[in-house]
Amino acid sequence: MLKRLARMGKSEEGMTLVDHLAELRLRIIKVIAALAVGVLISFYFAAPVIDFLLQIPGKLVYLHPGEAFFIHLKLAVVGGLVVSFPIILYQVLGFIMPALRQAEKTALYIGLPFVMFLFLMGVVFAYKLILPLAFSFFMGFGTESLEPLISISSYVSFVLGLVIPFGIVFQLPLLVLLLTRLGILTPQILTRYRKVTILIIFALSAFLTPPDVISQILMAGPMVLLYEISILLSKSVSWRAKKKTK
Repeated sequence: MLKRLARMGKSEEGMTLVDHLAELRLRIIKVIAALAVGVLISFYFAAPVIDFLLQIPGKLVYLHPGEAFFIHLKLAVVGGLVVSFPIILYQVLGFIMPALRQAEKTALYIGLPFVMFLFLMGVVFAYKLILPLAFSFFMGFGTESLEPLISISSYVSFVLGLVIPFGIVFQLPLLVLLLTRLGILTPQILTRYRKVTILIIFALSAFLTPPDVISQILMAGPMVLLYEISILLSKSVSWRAKKKTK
């Protein structure tokens, strides 16, 4: 990438590889500054975010004096990434765009909105549907002599460990679509290895979710559905490609 940037920059703007490294350094500084500002802003709003997260469990506890502060800090870092993401994305694109061909730029412009939309859809799906079901299920094991005492730290870790992986796995249809267009995947391959893929999905769910069977099943189910949707999308792309060649 840097070599391609250097070649293009030298022919178009007289920039050398050293110039591009200096540009990279400047953009990294801007990214760090944007992230720091985002963390500070998010830390200010961490308390309302915690109140929002507590809508499902109600009242929680913290088990040591610094736990509440560090949860505010943890949410501030996550929120800082979200707040500063447009600036980070702008800096990344600003650096790599000169090295991209027109077809690659077009694919990037088309694909990025779908990536962000699918990630957001996965997070909302997990928070609105999967999280309440999982929390209700686990709370059902409490008895008169076994009262749940959940700390804010364990609950926030449980929430993040559930919603963020869902945002990632919701990229599956887009990934399959891209690989099909590149000719790396075909509907026949996806169908032939369906059983193996489902086994991999359950193994991946066990790795991404909290260590319990219910969370793994709640993630694996939508992933299997997304895989079946991916097969349909792959068939559609393959059919259109064959139609164009005729």
